[in-house]
Amino acid sequence: MSRKTLFAILGVLGAVLGFVAKEFGLVINPSAVIGSIVIALIYVFAEGKADIKRIGYQYKKFKDVKFWIAFVAALLGYVNQAFGLNLPVEIILGFLTLLLGILFKKDA
Repeated sequence: MSRKTLFAILGVLGAVLGFVAKEFGLVINPSAVIGSIVIALIYVFAEGKADIKRIGYQYKKFKDVKFWIAFVAALLGYVNQAFGLNLPVEIILGFLTLLLGILFKKDA
C-alpha cells in the first residue's frame, strides 16, 4: 500500500467519523482534529518539496519526443472542441498513437 493511498484512506475515515459523530451527537475534540490535519499537511508538503527536487533530475524527459507527442495527443481533443477547429481528431490521434508505438518499440 502506498503512502498516498494510506492518507486517502485516513482522509475518508476522518470524514466518515466526523459525519457519524455529528449524526449521533458525539463530541469531537477540535484540537485533536486540527493536530491530525496539521500533521498530514506537513507530511504532504514535505513530500511535495522532495518531489520538486526530484523533478530537477528528470529535466531531460521534457526534451523527449515521446513526451511531446503524448502531450499534444492529450490536448488535441480539448483544443479542437474549445476552438471549434473541426480537425479530424480520430485520424490525427490514430497517427500519433502509431508514431508513439513505433518510438517506444525502437527504444525497447
